[in-house]
Amino acid sequence: MKLSEYLSQLPRGGKSQFAKQVDVSKSFLRQMELGIAKIPIHVAKKIEQQTSGRVSKAELRPDVWD
Repeated sequence: MKLSEYLSQLPRGGKSQFAKQVDVSKSFLRQMELGIAKIPIHVAKKIEQQTSGRVSKAELRPDVWD
């Protein structure tokens, strides 16, 4: 699942909460969601953990994991 798909399914206020859970600002989360910012490796790992694997680190960073 793509990060944008996952985030679109969150309830109101969910993106802010998710940003806190993965230790990034809400604006940086938005940049990652839109593909403007490259997702740091440590953040990709946290996203995979927080989504219970629904958004995989390999999906987020195929250049690192395949």
